[in-house]
Amino acid sequence: MATFAAAHREAINFRDELLRNRWPDDCRVAGSVEVSPSADARAHLAHARAARLLLGVWSEAQRGFVYPDFQFDRFGKLRPEVSKLLMALPGEDDRGGWRRAFWLYSPHALLDGLPPAEVFVSDPHRVLNVAVREFSPDCDSSW
Repeated sequence: MATFAAAHREAINFRDELLRNRWPDDCRVAGSVEVSPSADARAHLAHARAARLLLGVWSEAQRGFVYPDFQFDRFGKLRPEVSKLLMALPGEDDRGGWRRAFWLYSPHALLDGLPPAEVFVSDPHRVLNVAVREFSPDCDSSW
């Protein structure tokens, strides 16, 4: 059985592995969500994160948020289904976004062992159904 320290180290390693994906920062995402890159863009993106329209994860090294790429289409535009997915995922006590990111980038049994973020690109509704099934407050929803 892993100790708390070992589990914590694994989480840090996984976070660092995800950050190596060089996800876009506020400046790069501002254009995708139709905000001009400026001081106002940060405020707008903070509002979008709080409203669960967009998932950002805190990067200490960059001293700001970066945005997992599954949320954007090949043209860099925000996928319309992202907000539905983020509303289904628990966001309380996740100001840094990492709990949701870990769920999105970890293999999931209901998705044939693939990470939800990978499946979302081609089948967002399948991932949304899994998230609703897993996190719905309705006890009967998993029956």
